[in-house]
Amino acid sequence: MDNQDAPENTPDVPDDVTEPLDIRDQDLHMETNSQAELDSLQPEHVTNDGEINTWVEMEQPNFRMAQAAETELEKMRLDMELTMLKYQYEEKEKQRQHKEKMEQMRLQAPSGHPAEGCQDLLMPQNQFALFLYCFIFIHVIYTARELLLFFVKKHHLFTIVVTLLYLIKKLWDYLCCS
Repeated sequence: MDNQDAPENTPDVPDDVTEPLDIRDQDLHMETNSQAELDSLQPEHVTNDGEINTWVEMEQPNFRMAQAAETELEKMRLDMELTMLKYQYEEKEKQRQHKEKMEQMRLQAPSGHPAEGCQDLLMPQNQFALFLYCFIFIHVIYTARELLLFFVKKHHLFTIVVTLLYLIKKLWDYLCCS
């Protein structure tokens, strides 16, 4: 009779009775989830182990190709980001160098208005340059006068009409606006 108290002789009590309710719910949930995952991986027409093995063998290369493609896409994305950062850095470096150069030019320029530097270029350095400037200026005036006189001789009627229109406009402005 002592044998009845031994663990081997105890009646088989299902684990459901001895486990608390929340542990049983977790086990049931895990079994349901794992079964759902298996069902989602298997196509509907696969029914035996041979077909499952064939299907797994067919899907493994596709999975490897998908992983390789994903890795390649990630590599291309990182390369693109690296290139964008490189161009942004180069652009900022150009802007910085431009600012430095402009600041250096501003410091080297004489104080006052920045256009004063250009006026120095037009100032004659010696009397020969002054003579050359005067010679050019006189010839520009002479050439302009000759062209104007030639135009008046050839197109005297047109010149008269333009002059009369100008005078009429001035007279009209004077009378209307006064």
